[in-house]
Amino acid sequence: MATKVLFLALAILGAVLAAPESRESRIVGGRPVNIQEFPYVAALVYFYPRPQIYIQRCVGGIISSWIMASTAFCFLDVNLSNMRARAGSTYSMSGGVVTNVQRYVQHPDYVQNPRTNDIALVFLQTPLLISNTVNVLYLPPPGTNIPDGTPLRVVSWGFETEGGPQLHALKSISLNKISNEQCEASFAGIDGVSIDDNVICAANPGYGTCFGDSGAPMAINNVLVGVASVYHECGTDTVPDVFVRVDRFTNWIMDVAGASRSGVLPRIAA
Repeated sequence: MATKVLFLALAILGAVLAAPESRESRIVGGRPVNIQEFPYVAALVYFYPRPQIYIQRCVGGIISSWIMASTAFCFLDVNLSNMRARAGSTYSMSGGVVTNVQRYVQHPDYVQNPRTNDIALVFLQTPLLISNTVNVLYLPPPGTNIPDGTPLRVVSWGFETEGGPQLHALKSISLNKISNEQCEASFAGIDGVSIDDNVICAANPGYGTCFGDSGAPMAINNVLVGVASVYHECGTDTVPDVFVRVDRFTNWIMDVAGASRSGVLPRIAA
C-alpha cells in the first residue's frame, strides 16, 4: 500500500464541498489555539484556476523575516504566481498579512518516492514585520539530539479527517518522539517514505497530521526541530507521522539563506 502524502488533489474537492467557514479547527485531535501563542507559523495558500478557488495547500515555519521552512513536496507542480503566504492570523484564509512567494529552493538531494530530504526554503517577496502575531523560530544546532519520548509541539491548519471539509482555524497537537527503529518497523510493508537519520518520527494515539499539514513546524522552546512530511492515514494509532529532522539541514539552510542576500539571516539556537 502506498503511503499517503500530506497534500492530495482530493483536498480540493473537500474544500469545494465544504460548509461555510467554521471557527472550529483541523489537524487530527489537539486543541484550538490563536496565533499569538504560535506566531511563527504561516499558511501557504494556493489558487487553483480550474475550480477557481483558493486552498490552504501547505504550511511554513517562519525562520527569518524573508524566509520560511517548508517541504519540497509542497511545491510539486506549482505555479509560483498562484502561491501566497499568510502570516499573523489564526485563520488560514483570512486576516493577518499576505505576501507573494518570490521563489523556493528545495534540497538538492530531495527524492519524491521514497520521500527523502523533503525540505525547502520559501523566499518571500515582501519581508514580514515582527510583532506579537508574527515572529521567528530558531534553527537547531547541527547534531541536536532529541531523546525518545520527548513531547513535540506541532501547529497547523490541516484536515481533521481524510474526507472532511476544509476548515480554517489554527490547531496544536503534542506528539511524542519515537525511535527510528520502532518507526521503521511500523512502516514495514508501506511504500513511499525513507526512514533514516534525516527524519524524526512521532506519535500520540488519536492525534496526528493530515491533508494540508505538509510543512507544519514541529518545535521545542521556539526551536524548529521538525517539518511535517509524511503520514499514513490521519491520526492512526499504529503508524507514526514522519518529520524532516531539521538539525541535519541547518548548515544547508544557512548556506542557502546567506547566498540569497535576502535580508536578516535565520538564527541558530545557542
